[in-house]
Amino acid sequence: MEECNNFKHFSKESVIDIILICIIGTIFHFAYEFSGRNILVALFSAVNESIWEHIKIACMSIYIVSFIKMAIKEKRDKNLWISLFFKIISIIIIIPIFFYSYRAILGIEILYLDLIILYISIIISEIVENYVKKCLVISSKVEDIYKYINIIVILIFVIFTFWTPNLGIFRDFTVEKYRI
Repeated sequence: MEECNNFKHFSKESVIDIILICIIGTIFHFAYEFSGRNILVALFSAVNESIWEHIKIACMSIYIVSFIKMAIKEKRDKNLWISLFFKIISIIIIIPIFFYSYRAILGIEILYLDLIILYISIIISEIVENYVKKCLVISSKVEDIYKYINIIVILIFVIFTFWTPNLGIFRDFTVEKYRI
């Protein structure tokens, strides 16, 4: 626990992760439209301006960077899957809070503010991930369970891209519709 008491929020790797996730997230914000509405691109990019799709682009960007790191790193990080899960959950919580707050105050959507919210959420999620990696003690069996939970989360993002519940978080406020 000494390591947790001397916890540093950002390492060089964390800063690189944040930059990569922000770049990929920004690309994913526009990729579906730029691809000519390619159905494969829809799996990981925003298909409309709903809050859910903003959450999806952040989470898919995080998953892509994480999977690339897993593939190239020789040594697996401690608490890899559970920290990734908490990173994703923090995005799922933070983005709606920020979006609903600014839209309630301003009454309009502003693309640049949406992107700033994406970036702030990614930074906060990186802090959450680092904290869980360094300060949580779990068994390898629990870690294995979180691997499957993360896979389920990815599948939920893909499924809700095409079969969207009629809930406010899935509604594109710019055109007042759900789905692609």
